[in-house]
Amino acid sequence: MRRVVLIVPGLLGDVEQTSALRQGLSNLPAIAEQAEIIKLAALPATETPEALYLGMGPKEGQMRQGPLTVSALGADPPERSTHFHLSLMSYDDGVARTPQFLPTKEEADKMWEVLKKLNTSKLTLLRGEDLDHGLVWEALGDIGTTTARDVEGKAIAEHLPEGDADRPLRRLIDDSVNILSELELNQQRIEEGLPPFNLLWPWGQGVRKPVPNLLLRRGERAIVESASMRLAGLTRLTSYRHENRSLFGKGLQTRFRKIAERALDRPVTIVFLDAMTAFPGREGEEERFWLVREFDKELLGPLTDRRGEDFTRLTLLAPGPDGSIGLGLQLRSTPVVGNSAPFDERALEERRIPTFDLAERVEAGVTL
Repeated sequence: MRRVVLIVPGLLGDVEQTSALRQGLSNLPAIAEQAEIIKLAALPATETPEALYLGMGPKEGQMRQGPLTVSALGADPPERSTHFHLSLMSYDDGVARTPQFLPTKEEADKMWEVLKKLNTSKLTLLRGEDLDHGLVWEALGDIGTTTARDVEGKAIAEHLPEGDADRPLRRLIDDSVNILSELELNQQRIEEGLPPFNLLWPWGQGVRKPVPNLLLRRGERAIVESASMRLAGLTRLTSYRHENRSLFGKGLQTRFRKIAERALDRPVTIVFLDAMTAFPGREGEEERFWLVREFDKELLGPLTDRRGEDFTRLTLLAPGPDGSIGLGLQLRSTPVVGNSAPFDERALEERRIPTFDLAERVEAGVTL
């Protein structure tokens, strides 16, 4: 029996939003009539909520951004090493900014051809994608950094790394500005009034920590699908496998039907779909509604059309806004008789609906 777990934050709206679930969807209302409806407890405050999406407890799989990025890039550095996320940014007049447009493949190839020169005996740069890359320092120490988000629009001189690795990290930052600013592609961008790609900013430092082997724990490997680099990195450490993220799509380009087709060809799939969260509030209502319709038609439709001897057990988990109380359902081979609770925000007021933790419902959804 195929098992598919869908985790979809942003599916439920908040009090200021018109419900995207009450727009006359084709599949979800019919599924809800035959499924067990539950509430999801508010998500616990964790550094790595991605562990919950894999069905681990809130104290398991907790890790900094750096180790997750390095794992997602397929690297296994020496144990006594510190891992960083490395953001490609724009530097002008002492201030760091996040470029609004991504580098082309040709631009990225040219940049990384020269960035290889910044590797040292202790520092190794790891090429990632777009603006997200990795860095390994083959040593341990007390280090302080500022995230790329927090340095946005600020003078980097006031936010440089501090602590045991300050000298090599500051040298890396200075050298990245010098070597990238000299590239013809960045000179041309400046002439065209575009921000250059001329700063590497390390942050999110941490060490890789032990993570439960979910393959051994559950006796079966699940394939995880998402657009998240963080989830991809953690998935790899659990001995589950994360599908190539380029196949998933992003935002309005999420490839719902392809995700469904792949899930129908596997025993166990976990899908984390956060595209709806990119369009909050009334200003994002049109895009959010469209995404929910596509999710209903192109993902839920195919998953429930092929119902027979190879029935797909479907678990849908929708955390509430900002991790607040949410809703879930599970569709099994035997329909639930007499279920009258709708799968939308109204069900949150139903006292008779039981409440469960998201992580335990993920585990229940993937195990036989």
